[in-house]
Amino acid sequence: MIVMRRQNDFRRVKHSGKSWVHPLAVLQIIKNSRSYSRIGFVASRHVGNAVKRNRVKRLMREAFHHHESNILDGWDLLLIARPTLGNCNVDDVISAVYYLLSQSALLMNSGTENSR
Repeated sequence: MIVMRRQNDFRRVKHSGKSWVHPLAVLQIIKNSRSYSRIGFVASRHVGNAVKRNRVKRLMREAFHHHESNILDGWDLLLIARPTLGNCNVDDVISAVYYLLSQSALLMNSGTENSR
């Protein structure tokens, strides 16, 4: 999985994508024209200061790596931290990411790939 870095890619997912909400994070996705999926991680100032935002992004990356091999190709994903994520441990974030990915039917073994 490739990490999105361009601001235009983030904007496209944010404004045109479909989203799913969890108390710890929000997942937004949109189909891309590539043979691989890309992900971006966002932690706004509502999460906390720079130290806390960077910790939250590390937690989200770690949680995402647990499910990376099961994600379908051809999607742009945006994982947005909510302020409550700053007080959680990695296991809570892993379960939140799994919940969001399964709700969006992006997991290969979810069985509902065509319901998007």
